[in-house]
Amino acid sequence: MPLTDTTGIVLRTSDWSETSLIVTWFTRDLGKLRAVAKGAHRPKSQFRGKLDLFYLDDIVYVPSRRGDLHTLAECYVENPFVHIRERLDLYATASYCCELVDLATELEGPVPELFELLAGSLLSLDEGRFTPISVPLFDLLALDCLGFRPDPARLDLDPGIRRIASDILDNKHLDRLRLTKPQFRALDTTLARLIGRQFGRLPRSRRLLPQ
Repeated sequence: MPLTDTTGIVLRTSDWSETSLIVTWFTRDLGKLRAVAKGAHRPKSQFRGKLDLFYLDDIVYVPSRRGDLHTLAECYVENPFVHIRERLDLYATASYCCELVDLATELEGPVPELFELLAGSLLSLDEGRFTPISVPLFDLLALDCLGFRPDPARLDLDPGIRRIASDILDNKHLDRLRLTKPQFRALDTTLARLIGRQFGRLPRSRRLLPQ
């Protein structure tokens, strides 16, 4: 099979054997993609230090003939988002964003807008542009990218919060958006209900998010 290359964000990893990993990326052009990184646990592996969570990787793989588990051939780190690992709140938020994308998408179903949202959100976290609005903003825009755009007018929220949700979805005044603690709790509760109903459960990392 000919080699295929793409760019993806590491959503999760799991052991495949004592020496190898299965890595799941979310890619711009192919959607969610899984590949075996053979020998990744070995000290001198060419993949060592390149397959951590949140890494933006350029990958080259051998497509599987029989299924959706491919074989990684080469990997180059484009952006490791190193500063996310320096603060627990940033790490928890990045974990949540990646887990939500993993939960909400099927293998090899491209959603380019969602890739751009995830990549942009990780870059924002890495550069320290983290605010309490970051998670509700990601939730609303992710639902929109996936075709589940909520109608703010029909949300069980007060008019002020519905207006904020509408501004987020319409990409308006994002640099000036502010939420009081009661507003945040109300919007967070409503979005958790929407996500849980749409995808069957909430990402487990949601309980670790800063409030």
